[in-house]
Amino acid sequence: MTGRALQERRLRIWSRNPHCAGCGRLVAMHEFELDHIVALTNGGADVDDNCQVLCIGPDGCHHRKTQTDLGRST
Repeated sequence: MTGRALQERRLRIWSRNPHCAGCGRLVAMHEFELDHIVALTNGGADVDDNCQVLCIGPDGCHHRKTQTDLGRST
């Protein structure tokens, strides 16, 4: 998913709950990564119900979850 459809999904998911699903921090619209709860590589579906808000940055929840999904230690 790219472009306008992706931006619309980001807004829908963030509007539903603007807090990081990992740490609970309130995040601004431009301060999160839209994350698949079950990674696509692990058979997760590319649907809204499989998406969540995760905070970004080198110590952010998205980075940690991605490393875990890839089987790497953080």
